[in-house]
Amino acid sequence: MNDRPDARELLGAARDAFTAEILPVLPEALRYTGLMIANALAIAQREIEAGDASARAEHARLCRLFSGAPEALAGEALYGALAVYNQRLSHDIRVGRFDGRERAALLEHLRRTTEEKLAVSNPKALHGR
Repeated sequence: MNDRPDARELLGAARDAFTAEILPVLPEALRYTGLMIANALAIAQREIEAGDASARAEHARLCRLFSGAPEALAGEALYGALAVYNQRLSHDIRVGRFDGRERAALLEHLRRTTEEKLAVSNPKALHGR
C-alpha cells in the first residue's frame, strides 16, 4: 500500500500552490488573510514533521525539575501529563521555589522549551532573521 503523498507532503503542495498562484492575485484587502493562511499551512507542516519529540523532551525536563523519573508516554497521556506539570511549574514559580539554586535548571528548561516551540511556530525568529 502506497500512502503517498502523506499529510506533510499534501500541506507542502497546498502551501506552494497557494503562495505561487493564489496569494499574488489576492486583492490588497485580503492579502493579510492570505498570508495568515500560508503561515498556518507552514506551521501545520512543521508540526507534523516534528512529531511529538519536543513534547517528550519537555516532559523529560519537567520530570527532572521535579525529581521524577520520566515515563514513556505518548498521545493524550503525554499531553495530559504536560498540562499537569506545567500547572505545577507555574504554581511553583509563583511561590518562589525556583528562586534559589534550582533557578538555572528552570531557565534552561524554559529556554529549550521556547526554542522547540519557535522551531515550529516561527523558525525565523529563532535564528534572528
